[in-house]
Amino acid sequence: MQSKEDNFTLSNYKRCLTLAHKKKYKFFKLEDLDSSLEYAGNKIILRHDVDTQLSVAVKIAEIEQSLNIQSTFFIRLHSHAYNPLCFKDLVEIKKISSLGHEIGLHYESDFYNIFNNKKSIKDWIDFEVEILENVLRCKIKTICPHEPTRTKQFHVNDIDYNQAYDEKIFNNYKYISDSSCRWRDGSFYENLKNDISNLYVLTHPYWWYNSSPIENY
Repeated sequence: MQSKEDNFTLSNYKRCLTLAHKKKYKFFKLEDLDSSLEYAGNKIILRHDVDTQLSVAVKIAEIEQSLNIQSTFFIRLHSHAYNPLCFKDLVEIKKISSLGHEIGLHYESDFYNIFNNKKSIKDWIDFEVEILENVLRCKIKTICPHEPTRTKQFHVNDIDYNQAYDEKIFNNYKYISDSSCRWRDGSFYENLKNDISNLYVLTHPYWWYNSSPIENY
């Protein structure tokens, strides 16, 4: 059960990152996976799936940047809550990138089913990566499926991107996620207190807030 001292407030997220710094963890983006595997000390890969709350993602990016931490933010092209081609939303995504964070594509394999053609998922991903690269003016190196447990789409073969569900990650890191606002194998803070050496941490900005969860509803 979640304790009052280990909630989903943004201040608690900063508390976790501060503890990680004190314990000498080194942070990596997913685009730096190979170099992270060569690092012998305690390490963390931070990933954020931006399903809806882009404004909260910006706050998370700012908190991390204030602590000289960089992470990977996965952006959707089909969210009902934000649109990378909308000016105000594009400004916020570009701000995340300008703070030194990696932007990746959060692709949705079942979305492509509405098109009655023979285009492969690889082709669709290449198409959407090109869109993001053109509007953001940055290289997209990493991809991640949206809701892979539901769609059963965790990995795409023969594709030239880093992938969020690469076996190399799960063979070398302990994976913890805040999916459905519930840590399933110990919270971020608990794992840090227990000195778990290699952590792969997924958050969804939708669950994180300043003072009350209703801020995001």
